[in-house]
Amino acid sequence: MTTLRDYVPDYSRQMRLSAVGTEGQARLARSRVLVIGAGGLGSPALQYLAGAGIGHLGIVDGDTLDASNLHRQTLYNAADIGQSKAQLAARHVRALNPSIDAVGIERVLDAESIVSLFATYDLILECTDDMRSRYLCSDAAVLSGKPVIFASVYQYEGQLHVYRPGRDTPCLRCLWPQEPDPAQLGSCELSGVLGPVPGVLGTLQAVEALKLLLDLPGRLGNDLMLLDLLDVDMRRIRTRHSGHDCRTEAERGLAARRENEQLERSFPTLQAALLAGFQLVDLRERDEIESAPLDAPALWIPSGEVLDRATSFAHGRWLLVCARGARSRYAAEQLRARGLGSVYSLQGGWSTMQHATIAP
Repeated sequence: MTTLRDYVPDYSRQMRLSAVGTEGQARLARSRVLVIGAGGLGSPALQYLAGAGIGHLGIVDGDTLDASNLHRQTLYNAADIGQSKAQLAARHVRALNPSIDAVGIERVLDAESIVSLFATYDLILECTDDMRSRYLCSDAAVLSGKPVIFASVYQYEGQLHVYRPGRDTPCLRCLWPQEPDPAQLGSCELSGVLGPVPGVLGTLQAVEALKLLLDLPGRLGNDLMLLDLLDVDMRRIRTRHSGHDCRTEAERGLAARRENEQLERSFPTLQAALLAGFQLVDLRERDEIESAPLDAPALWIPSGEVLDRATSFAHGRWLLVCARGARSRYAAEQLRARGLGSVYSLQGGWSTMQHATIAP
């Protein structure tokens, strides 16, 4: 019986490919890949990258595993519920391939540190399916000169986009100049998702990563790939650089992000926020509240109605609460832009606080 100490990886099937061979396998062993998000997209991507023999995997995730994740996040099992995804993912991929180095980074990336982190890796996979993270990673990629592979999912559909540093390569701000309201985009939590859909997109991210690292043909280039897995339809749309200075726009984006990150507040409990003098505002939809009510009194204003009721925040200190922190952060930014200086967002949202409470 082979022990982990004696384990020697067998990449023979992969190395038989003429484009890989001994030299390509050695290149993978020297590669450093950062995977941001160890959920539905990150799970298959991490497994295939570890199996392929990527020498170092950095895994960023500030969340803990929830039972609702398991139908699509197949890297984990029921015994893992309540534990840090970053640490779980690192442990599981090291078990898959003990010859690689995998490090869990248990936090949410911020504008202050992301460029310096990117600089230490060869390639980044953005697997959060969170619009704020995608724009943050796009800006950091432009400034660090590192390629990023993006994927997103919506119910039965997905998108794949690769940013490679270069004069004519469109960044995310070339494609969508204005960062949209998270409440208008949907998410797995709000809109639902068929489990294999992020699995397919995450697998494609791993394929594109290996093509880039091995310099294989057929890379996605400047195309945006659209997949509809109900109709099994795949389309590629040619994208173009918008003509703006991506570096200038990225610097502005990170500067704005640094300022907006000061809008977030973290508390061990909602009662602690009340004791600190905050009034709570629940931005979630009715069905979200019914399934996971807050354990503290709060004013209910659905996120789509916040700006229409901006005068409600003219006096006092307000802490906006949503499920994961994206809608509340966006709402706080918009209210601050209207001159309401005492509005904050609960960092990580109510779901994170729930998980911290019930985690073993």
